[in-house]
Amino acid sequence: MTRTLRFAAVLLAAPVLSSAASVAAAQTAPAGYDQLVSLYAEFRAFVPPAMVNGVPDYSPAAIARQQAGLKRFQARLSAIDQRGWTIAQRVDAMVVRAEMNGMDFQYRVMQPWTRDPAFYSTTNLGFGPKMHGAIALPKLPIAADKAAALAAQLNAVPEALRQARVNLTDTRGDLARLGIVQKQVEVNVYGQFAAQAAKVQPALAAPAKRAQAAAASFKAWLEGIEATLPAHGGVGRENYAWYLKNVLLLPYTPDEVQVIGEREYQRQVAFLKIEEHRNRAIPMPEPVQTRAEFDAKRRAEDEDLLAFLRGGEWMTIPDYVKHDPEEGPYQFPFEKDPSRPGLFDKPLNLHFFFQSEFRDGRPLRAHNLPGHGFDGLQAARDTRPIRGAQRLFFVNGLRNEGWSFYLEEFILQAGMLADRPKTREMDYILGAKRAARILPELKMQANEWTWAEANASLVSRTPKWMKPGDAVAQFDIELYLRQPGYGIGYYMGKVELEKLMADVAVAEGERFDIKAFHDRFRAAGSIPISLIRWEMTGKDDEVKALLGE
Repeated sequence: MTRTLRFAAVLLAAPVLSSAASVAAAQTAPAGYDQLVSLYAEFRAFVPPAMVNGVPDYSPAAIARQQAGLKRFQARLSAIDQRGWTIAQRVDAMVVRAEMNGMDFQYRVMQPWTRDPAFYSTTNLGFGPKMHGAIALPKLPIAADKAAALAAQLNAVPEALRQARVNLTDTRGDLARLGIVQKQVEVNVYGQFAAQAAKVQPALAAPAKRAQAAAASFKAWLEGIEATLPAHGGVGRENYAWYLKNVLLLPYTPDEVQVIGEREYQRQVAFLKIEEHRNRAIPMPEPVQTRAEFDAKRRAEDEDLLAFLRGGEWMTIPDYVKHDPEEGPYQFPFEKDPSRPGLFDKPLNLHFFFQSEFRDGRPLRAHNLPGHGFDGLQAARDTRPIRGAQRLFFVNGLRNEGWSFYLEEFILQAGMLADRPKTREMDYILGAKRAARILPELKMQANEWTWAEANASLVSRTPKWMKPGDAVAQFDIELYLRQPGYGIGYYMGKVELEKLMADVAVAEGERFDIKAFHDRFRAAGSIPISLIRWEMTGKDDEVKALLGE
């Protein structure tokens, strides 16, 4: 769950890919590969918008300049001669191509600066896609130089939101409603910060109050226009299909994704009902009630999980992957609203994920610790110039979410939950919920369902612990509307990974070793699984289809 809400987290190389190996690879690079590396570095520096007086420039003129510059980068990429390149080097070129396509889609289709008021999140609270330069409000007090820089950021908020009103020429109703909710949280957060600053760092109080007033004014403006806007906020069916093929490099059409998603939903519900009947005389564990109980339970779960993976030789788990006592429960952005009760305040009001995690967190910890946690820890240990960079434009979304979700069911199938019958039920409940996300994203992006209809579908089809207004459902549907590919990513990434395992297992026969498979998969890096498949198997059928060859 943690990484689900962290857009910046990435997976890079496995530990076996050392700096020495990267240097050796660079020394054997053919003519033209160095051009690719240099071009990619230039492209990454080009992507962020220009900052003018502390405000990102999303004016029509600035957007036109970015689009023209992107076309030049794409032309330069196409001109690089890839003859004599290894599959791994050609995979790198495909990664660069996908990221450039991602930028093209952002500027040509999504255009959040014109359509999505929530894009103008001036705080970095985790609300999904947001404007460049959003503020991470620190705990006070802070050093004088940092306070001066923060004051400048806070003082830029009114101008950023003034420009937002000018830029939002194609605003959609669903997106405006989400923006209204987001801005109310920002109003409360800025207000709390101003009150704290007045006590311990007065120089920041007035800038925070000005930011609060600007957020309140922007919210009132949205409330005044929301009823007049077209409801749907999706990108449209054809655009969505293009995105799956050219950015996510997913070898399935939206119709195929829907069929797979519905079949997986049916499987998860059917297996859940088998488990429920099998365990019908066993009560569901009660949730923990205090932070101390939660922390102790999580430590035991993390240590149990890592011991199982290491002892069973399922995959290489380096020593640096370990329980983090400071991690604590994950909170959604709107749960950071100071007007809300604290997480452990009585009576507990547990959202869907906490209903599971507060009872037995092993499935979600599998998702987070050897999943996203391992991914993030590995990120700092990769030196490859392309694979080792943080992916842009959600190109790696299906890889990262697919791997983490795969681990949820993996621990069930591998026997870790053999003596935990109710946890097996939880695993299937979580799986059904992941599958139930797919249809809402597809329907919203096709502009067939509104946010409310998609939310109602997710709530009604999740087999347990989800009621109208659930924080998980609220956040999920917002995210899947605002970031195409996120809702389908968990399941479709898992499907792709399982397909790859089957390809490798059939090819290797009795020589197949699951630990070696997992390690090779991770060593490929945080890139689309269709590219990992090409690299691991030599099969280029999916890549050729994606390229239209």
